[in-house]
Amino acid sequence: MPAAATPPTGSAHRPFTLVLAGGGARGFAHVGVLRALEADGYRPSALVGVSMGAAVSVGYGLREDWYPALLAMDTRAFPAPMPTAEQQRDSLRLRLRARRLGARFAYRLLTGWGIGVPAREAGLRALRTLTQGRNLEDARLPVAVSTTDLRGGRRHVIRTGDAAEAVYASVALAGVLPPLERDGLLLADGAYADLAPVGVAREMGPPVVVAVNPAQALATAEVRNGLQALRRATEVCNLSHADAGFQQADLVLRPAFRRAIDTLDFDKLAWEDNDMESLNPGIERDIQALLEVTCDQIRAA
Repeated sequence: MPAAATPPTGSAHRPFTLVLAGGGARGFAHVGVLRALEADGYRPSALVGVSMGAAVSVGYGLREDWYPALLAMDTRAFPAPMPTAEQQRDSLRLRLRARRLGARFAYRLLTGWGIGVPAREAGLRALRTLTQGRNLEDARLPVAVSTTDLRGGRRHVIRTGDAAEAVYASVALAGVLPPLERDGLLLADGAYADLAPVGVAREMGPPVVVAVNPAQALATAEVRNGLQALRRATEVCNLSHADAGFQQADLVLRPAFRRAIDTLDFDKLAWEDNDMESLNPGIERDIQALLEVTCDQIRAA
C-alpha cells in the first residue's frame, strides 16, 4: 500500500482521510465534492469508498485525469429504476411497465442473481476502463474499498489487488448485480455491512476523518400494504444506522441535490443539457460555502 499522501507544499490543512459513502446515482456527487475540496486546497491523504463512493475513490486514486474519466464512465447497462407510485398513478403506460418489471424482477430473483445479470460484464468493462486494469496498491494515495461478505455476514475491506473487481464487489446491489466470488468470499455492496465505515478510515493513519453523505432525506410516503411497509421500514433502518456511523466522523459534508434522485437513476444526472457535468457546479458551490464555515477541523493548528 502506498504511504499516506502528504499535503502539498504550502498547504494549510492537516492530513485527513475522506470517506465517500454509497448512494447509487447520487454517489456521482462525490466527483463534485472532490473537485470543490481541491479548488479550496484540501487534498485527502487517504480514501475509503463504499458502493458508488468506491468507484469515485478508486478513479481519483488511480488517475490524474480522474474528473473527466469519472464523468465519462458508461452506466447505460445498469437497470432503470421502477416507476414511482406517483408516476404510475398519472400514466397507464408506466403502470403496465411497472408490472412487467416487477414480474421480470421476481422471476430473475427466483431463478438467478437478479435483473442486472446481463449488465455484469458491461459493468466490469466500464470499471476496467476507469481503472486502466491496475491494482489498488498502484494508487497515488492509500485507497480502501469496503464490501459485504454475504457468506460471513460481515464487512470485508479490500486494499490490494484488481481495482475493477474490488469496485464491482462494492457496487453489487443484491438482486440487481451478481455478487463477486473472491478468495472464498461472496462479496456484495459494501453499504449492507457499513454505509459509513469511519472505523476503517481511523485505521488509515491521518488524524482527521471527513465523510461525504450523498443521502437524501426520506420524503413523506403513503404506506398501504405489507410490501410498502417492508420497503419503508428497510429505508428507515438503513438511514438510521448510516447516521450513527456518520456521527463518528470529525466532519460530514452533505451535498444538496436540487431534486430527488433514485439509487438507479443515472439518467437524471443529466439534469439539463444531457450532460452529467451539469450536476457538479451546484454541488461545488454548496460545498465551498460549507467549507468556509466548517473546515476548522482540518485547518493546520
